[in-house]
Amino acid sequence: MGAAEGGNIGRTGRGGDAECCLVGMDDVIPGETRFRDLDPLVRRLFVGFAFSALGSGLTMPFLYVYLAEVRGFATASVGLVFAWMGLLGFLAAPLGGTLIDRFGPKPVMVSGLLVESLATMSIGQVETLAEGYVVASVMVLGTVGLWPAATAMLTRLVPEHAREKVYGLNFMLLNAGLGLGGLISALLISVDDVESFQRLYLVDGATYLVHLAAVVSLPRGTGRAPTRALDGADDTESIAKVGWHVVLRDRTLLRVVGFSIIAITFGYSQMEAGLAAYAVDVAEVPAKALGFAYAANTSAIVFGQLVTLRLIRGRRRSSMLALCAATWSVSWVVIATSAAVDGWVAIGCIVVGLGLFGAGETLWAPVAPAVVNGLAPEEMRGRYNALQGMTWTVGSIVGPATAGMLIGHDLPYVWVGLVVGGTALAAAAFLSLRRHLTDTQDGLVPAGEPVRS
Repeated sequence: MGAAEGGNIGRTGRGGDAECCLVGMDDVIPGETRFRDLDPLVRRLFVGFAFSALGSGLTMPFLYVYLAEVRGFATASVGLVFAWMGLLGFLAAPLGGTLIDRFGPKPVMVSGLLVESLATMSIGQVETLAEGYVVASVMVLGTVGLWPAATAMLTRLVPEHAREKVYGLNFMLLNAGLGLGGLISALLISVDDVESFQRLYLVDGATYLVHLAAVVSLPRGTGRAPTRALDGADDTESIAKVGWHVVLRDRTLLRVVGFSIIAITFGYSQMEAGLAAYAVDVAEVPAKALGFAYAANTSAIVFGQLVTLRLIRGRRRSSMLALCAATWSVSWVVIATSAAVDGWVAIGCIVVGLGLFGAGETLWAPVAPAVVNGLAPEEMRGRYNALQGMTWTVGSIVGPATAGMLIGHDLPYVWVGLVVGGTALAAAAFLSLRRHLTDTQDGLVPAGEPVRS
């Protein structure tokens, strides 16, 4: 990591990990890290995340509704737009990881947030399907590597034993913003008023500018990998040890990524296109109710994350990921029941189901990135996080396209079988992961402590 001004960012420990970006870390027990213990630069990042999440909460539940119900695009076509975004993101993700490792996460975040702000504001002006593809493409290409960069930066700003807590706190703040935005938008939007959606997208774009300001204000070099002594090796030999060919030879990482693709495809990636299409078109739940359902999802995360952080302490990360996927499977069963009932009971199924899904998310958020970053060499964090980030893009290709095709062609119950069965399969796969992780990587032994035989 480069020498950063302020805080404790310049101090590095074994392997180049940040040894102290928490105030008074020498006096803080690893399991007792609190928000006020965090370095001011980490808290500044959290503020930026929260603002952009507030804007996303205004629009995230309604992108499908906006394109299908307001702009009149066919359900299958909307699913293909989501799938195209995933495919383009998948193709561009390796570039994002390389840029993070080459220039550091801050420049990648700055450029990504600026483009995302402009592209989000443009969504409200989309009138044709072709325009939708153009705006979606600009957004994806401009923001490639944005979230892997954010994860890499947070990972380098905190000591290893505090990462799960920081990932969880960040996720909680993000979802507080999402939930508040969802509640506000549910009261403001109308499918008969296109201008109500346009206003929301303008506000959403503006919140990314606040996040951008928070990142720009960080000292120069924040989040860069520390400079390592080459121990007599020449630059060519050192460079040869860093690259995608090294990442793709890590079989344990590939297992984590493969299992994550299954979980994301049939879990997270169904929350926008699949869930919205099923709730509105099959269960005939009013579009406005989606805002309250997403608010329930967010409430479960905000109020449950701290509890979950205590639950996972000292437990196998592989088991916690399996529990997460199993919880998602049950939540889809609850959501699917909405088509068999009417009125407020149907709305209740959607709300309760998404709340349960949120409980699973509180397990995923701190554990999944901790597993990946536990495997990652310091000089390749960008690539490792980018590859794990590609699980989202693969899910975004297969998930929305599958949902759009099946629900758009009157096969909603086949879709239900896929999401319930797919997440159950992911749960079983994650249980098998424990055989390939060391006790430290699996969360049983805090970093820096000897592994008990």
